[in-house]
Amino acid sequence: RPGMVLGPKTVPRRVRWLLDRGYDGAVRRAHVETPAAVYGIDTEAALE
Repeated sequence: RPGMVLGPKTVPRRVRWLLDRGYDGAVRRAHVETPAAVYGIDTEAALE
């Protein structure tokens, strides 16, 4: 499916775009809560 996967250069830009527009909760869910629930890893320090 075209457009279903973001390239590695796009992800940081898209995350910054989301944070600038107030989607802090969605970013936290995607980058902290989901990896913790699925893989049992702590990624919270990477957001600082």
